[in-house]
Amino acid sequence: MYFRIISFTLLAPSLWAMINQFKANKNENLKVIKIAENKGFILESFKDSSTAGKSTEILAAMQSLKGQAMAKVVVEEGTEV
Repeated sequence: MYFRIISFTLLAPSLWAMINQFKANKNENLKVIKIAENKGFILESFKDSSTAGKSTEILAAMQSLKGQAMAKVVVEEGTEV
């Protein structure tokens, strides 16, 4: 298994509405975890790194928030050991 972890701190808690839309597609390989009023992380699991490279919609959306200075975003990827 290959994982992508997107840690974020939102500028405004109201941005959670956008984050919650990721769960709306009922993706069972996706977990959204809220750890504070404006902080959380998204855990995505994939079969391999190639599959992860083809699935970048959530990553692009979060990087867009970062680009607009609406969130601090850190992305980490790796394989299960």
